[in-house]
Amino acid sequence: MDIQRLYDIMQWFTAHLMSLYCKLVIYPLRCHTQKKKIAAIRGKEKIKILFIVIDLSEWKTESLYERMLTHPRFEPVLGLTMSMESPWEKEKFKSYLESKKYEYIDLDLMPEAINKIDPDIIFYQKPYSVNYFPRYDYVHNLNRIFCYCPYSINTIDESWVFHHAMAHYSWQYYYNNDLSMRSAQIHFPSFTKNLVVTGLPINDNLLQDKQSYPDPWRTVENKRKRIIYAPHHTIGDLHMDGIAYSTFLTYSDFMLNMADKYKDQIQWAFKPHPCLKKRLYQVWGEEKTDTYYQKWADLENTQLETGEYVGLFMHSDAMIHDCASFTIEYHYTQNPVLYLVRDEKHTDNLNDFAKRAFDLHYKARNQQDIEKFINDVIAGNDEMKAERKKFYQECLLPPHGKSASDNIINAILGEEEYK
Repeated sequence: MDIQRLYDIMQWFTAHLMSLYCKLVIYPLRCHTQKKKIAAIRGKEKIKILFIVIDLSEWKTESLYERMLTHPRFEPVLGLTMSMESPWEKEKFKSYLESKKYEYIDLDLMPEAINKIDPDIIFYQKPYSVNYFPRYDYVHNLNRIFCYCPYSINTIDESWVFHHAMAHYSWQYYYNNDLSMRSAQIHFPSFTKNLVVTGLPINDNLLQDKQSYPDPWRTVENKRKRIIYAPHHTIGDLHMDGIAYSTFLTYSDFMLNMADKYKDQIQWAFKPHPCLKKRLYQVWGEEKTDTYYQKWADLENTQLETGEYVGLFMHSDAMIHDCASFTIEYHYTQNPVLYLVRDEKHTDNLNDFAKRAFDLHYKARNQQDIEKFINDVIAGNDEMKAERKKFYQECLLPPHGKSASDNIINAILGEEEYK
């Protein structure tokens, strides 16, 4: 057994032990004191919210932060810290915050940062303890109130989705829609009491007109179709069973061949999952991995995208992927999308919402299926266009006719539909 596999097993085992401890000890104690704290917070003139952020490409509460900046009841604070999993992301994130002229606190430069900020509520970007330095981990800040906004749209009904500590610690755990909520409640009724259907801030971003986002695609003289290739990181045996989606090792070379073959008709964007490179270093080694990534960056009709991706989505024509959250997110464009199917068990652990979204994908089980999709995009053939539009109208809009960010704010304040 290799070191990474042993590490993954240890993480899984530790998470389950922590989950049991939370359920039997910490969770009952927090429930006992939380009601008084919430009442006091809601009675304050200004509620201080600390967003602890670590990774730009997976920061999905930006629109909520922006909305709170303009709301008279909130004082939002951005706290940037280095990710234990991807430390190289910090400088890129810092540059982005400065380019947007967001005020932020570098938590790594401030001893006892959370106590000095003294937030009423903390939003963690990810629910996993392994991502944070211990002093910022929620386990070391259990005197605080947490709200959890998932960094990906809820697609899976698996025990690990609800057994992580953040699911138990959070006062409110925000969910996308009633369809996914009902599915979670059926499968895990004892772990879903703090779920609140608000929509997610990423919905707000994806619902904006595409002109709201700069076009990140390379400008070319001739009009080419724009296709995104977005492989997931769960390759081979390096991830737990049940979410080993990735087909990257099967199609990596073929996709570069397609980029070359259709260089006059297609402009490509390679949008790998942020963790894929780390995984490939274990399988391919650094030299082969870096060379592969560089090819996508250097070819005349390709580009490498590793950061924010909403603008990339909105200004594209189609996508090819094997990522769970993108199964939902790309449907906001209403463009054709192809899923690279690893095996026929893929839908076994999807919730009803995700299954419906998956059904509206074209499917590829071999190279011929991929090339057919590419040619259909070029020709404008799209048999599922009307069904995707119906799904968009019925399932992708936040509830109550409001933005997800406004719903979350109302849920925190206990107003309107969340009294």
